[in-house]
Amino acid sequence: MKKFARILAVITGALALIFTTSCSDDDSNSDAVDLNMERLVVGRALLEVQAPQVAEVLPFYTDDIEYHDPIVDVFGIEDMTTFLNKLILESSPNLVTIIEDETLVGDIYSATWVMSGDFLGVPYEAKGISIFKFLPNSAQVYYQRDYYSEGDIMATIPGLDEAILGFRTFYRCSVDPTFECPFPAGKTVPGGKIIPRSKLTDDQLVIGRQLVEINANDWFEVIPYLEPEYEYHDPIVDIYGPETMTEFLGRLFAGSSDLITTVEDETVANDIYMATWTMSGTLNGAPFTAPGMSIVKFAEGTTGVVYSRDYYTEGDVMIGVPELSEAVLGFREYYRAAVDPNYTGDLQAEVTF
Repeated sequence: MKKFARILAVITGALALIFTTSCSDDDSNSDAVDLNMERLVVGRALLEVQAPQVAEVLPFYTDDIEYHDPIVDVFGIEDMTTFLNKLILESSPNLVTIIEDETLVGDIYSATWVMSGDFLGVPYEAKGISIFKFLPNSAQVYYQRDYYSEGDIMATIPGLDEAILGFRTFYRCSVDPTFECPFPAGKTVPGGKIIPRSKLTDDQLVIGRQLVEINANDWFEVIPYLEPEYEYHDPIVDIYGPETMTEFLGRLFAGSSDLITTVEDETVANDIYMATWTMSGTLNGAPFTAPGMSIVKFAEGTTGVVYSRDYYTEGDVMIGVPELSEAVLGFREYYRAAVDPNYTGDLQAEVTF
């Protein structure tokens, strides 16, 4: 822990020095600058932690830490310690996480990432996004939620790979205008103008929220904000360009007219909007409720959107399909048996699908 603490102090000091030399010499901001730098380092450390550092990062959590991912809910530092040990030291000792984009606004840190490694000997790669909440005036984390699709892991497990492939094919047939569906069938608008930075943050917040909370009655209103080079991604679909996005949204809401998304926490900084949300409704008749998180990127200094990605787990949708629910429930039992400190089942009993 001492070694890690020294590294943390060096990085924090260097970042603070760089930041303060580019700002005024007003001492009233120095404490806030130091705290923000420390929080950035802590957030990165908790996301990028590897097997040798598990014990070293645990002090960054509060005793009443609350953690959630698509399958596991953990409460308290004792269970969090057990969870991290089981997840990283025992189940994924070669786990590597690389951060892509990050924001820190107030007491909330958010970051997108790519994780790769083996889970109980099964190789996988998954994209995800996380949110951390810090105690006021502190670098200690009391809340963390990770969003990723369990389908990325299921796709590598014999017995589950066909289920997730079938669902992804069904979904793309329903909504992806560029996909050649193997089953029987069932004008580019420029983005925003340059506006003053003093007003930009509020406008980007409104547009980012609107893009996340779109529904069957207003989805077309976001299209004028999409730049010609716009791209969209979710766990299954990759969309490029406003015209293709228009077709995608039209198909999505044709099969999910009651789909409602409610934003919970949100931040916007440096032309990046991030938000957590809960989505509920039906997808072609299958009812579901899914928590998730999104990132929206704006062209620098504008309200024109160039990129957005939605993170959620396909399992939350698949579980509403009778033919697929058993596969999802089986995988979740398998995962919980491996990493959940409160799980009482037999891991060996869950390995065969």
